Amino acid sequence: MDLHSLRPYDFRKADDATYYFETENGLKYRAYFIEFPATFYKLYSFSFEKEEGNAPYDQRVKDTIVTVLADFFDSENYILGYTCDVTDGREMARKRLFDRWFEQANNGSLRKIDFQTDNIYVSLIVNRNYFAIDAAVQDINQLFVDILSQK
Repeated sequence: MDLHSLRPYDFRKADDATYYFETENGLKYRAYFIEFPATFYKLYSFSFEKEEGNAPYDQRVKDTIVTVLADFFDSENYILGYTCDVTDGREMARKRLFDRWFEQANNGSLRKIDFQTDNIYVSLIVNRNYFAIDAAVQDINQLFVDILSQK
């Protein structure tokens, strides 16, 4: 998928790590990144959330999220880690959705590494040419194992 073919909603950056956008149905979203301070690597988590309200599927929400992620990866050589929310039992559906979005949007410059523990799905996305990708994946995998073992 060519990023130029996307039709994202206009978004605004509140700071380097927080983005806001509103759909044509008036739904408001926040997409944001949080840095994990306890790592040598520039590791961030990513989340997005919708304020109150329901609406039918909106392709432009996906296009906006993909554009926000592309903007994020253009900034520096970051590693993005995300877990699929488990609070409502729909974590596997979220994983399938994000896997599909990644496959559709990745132009080959990014690599995704998946981890799973019980019903917790964790993925890392990193630039394919990241200088220490193997060491970073090993260290970050151990970080997630340590975090999950404390639950």
